[in-house]
Amino acid sequence: MKFNTVKLSIFIILLLSISVKSFAELPKGYPKCWQDSKNPIIIDFEDPNQFCPLNSKLGHKFFLVDFTSPLKQAQVDWIQGRIFGDVLIKNTPPYHKISYMKIDDTPPQSQTINYSKCRFKTGDKSKFEGEEANTKCEGYKRIKEAFFVWNELTNKFEKNFLSVNAPEGKQSLIFEYFFHVLREAKVDFTPDYPERELIIVSDLMQFSKRFSFYNHCKTSLEILKPNKCKSFASLIKNKKVKNYIDDRKPNKQTLKNLKVTILYINHDYETRDGLSSSLVKLWEDLFNYIGVDNYEVIKQLDIQ
Repeated sequence: MKFNTVKLSIFIILLLSISVKSFAELPKGYPKCWQDSKNPIIIDFEDPNQFCPLNSKLGHKFFLVDFTSPLKQAQVDWIQGRIFGDVLIKNTPPYHKISYMKIDDTPPQSQTINYSKCRFKTGDKSKFEGEEANTKCEGYKRIKEAFFVWNELTNKFEKNFLSVNAPEGKQSLIFEYFFHVLREAKVDFTPDYPERELIIVSDLMQFSKRFSFYNHCKTSLEILKPNKCKSFASLIKNKKVKNYIDDRKPNKQTLKNLKVTILYINHDYETRDGLSSSLVKLWEDLFNYIGVDNYEVIKQLDIQ
C-alpha cells in the first residue's frame, strides 16, 4: 500500500509538471481562455480591436495593398492566395491583429484602415501554442462558433476589398504610406507588439512630386516606360530627395520587432529583368539606408 501511494504521488507530481510546462508555453499576454477574467477577448462589433485580448498585444500583421495601377485577374488571384484564406490562418498566430489599408490617391494622413481585427483561434490543434480550445475554461463548440463568425467577417471583407476595376492613380505614394504606418500611433502598428510584420503588396513604382521612380528608372528620356533603375546612391545625390528621406527616417525604437515583406506585383513592362531586378535592389538599398534589416521580397511570376 505504501509503495502504491509513493507511485501515485510521483504520478501526480509528473502530471502537474506537464500541466505547468504546457501552461508556461503560452505566449506572454496570451489569454488562458477566451473570456479570461483578467484579459478577456473583445467581442464588441463596434470596437476596432474586435477579437483581440483586452489587456495585451501579441502581434500585428499589417497589409498595405497598392491600387494605383489597375490589377488584372491573375494578379488579384495571386494576391488573394497570399494575404487571405487558409494561408492567412496558417501563417498568423491566434489573437494577433490583422489590418488592411489601400494605397491609392488618398493622402496617407487621410486614409482609413479598411479592416482591423485579431485572428480568432480555431479551437483545433495547430503549430501555434494556444490554438486548441482550453476545455478547462472554454467550450470547444463555443470557440468554433466564434471562429466561424470571425472567418465569415473576413471572407466578406475579402470579396469587397480587391477590385480589378480600380482606376489608375495619379500618384503612387508607396514611400509615404510606408512611413505613415511606421510613425503614426493611430495606425496601432507600434513596437508595443512583440511581433510585427508589414506586408507591402505593390509594383514598387514610387511616384510623387518629391521623387519618381518612373524617371529614375529610365536609361534615356526618350524611352516611354521605365527599363532599368539607376542606383540608390545616385538617387540620394539629389539633396531634396536625400533630405526628404532623412527627415522621415525612423529611429531604432520605431523599427523594433519589425519585419517587412514585399509582395512584388509585375506589370507587363516590369517583366524586363533589368527593370525588375534593379527596382527591387533600389528598395533593398532604401531599407538598408533607413535601418530596416529584416525584410523579404517575394516576386510574382510573370503572367504572360
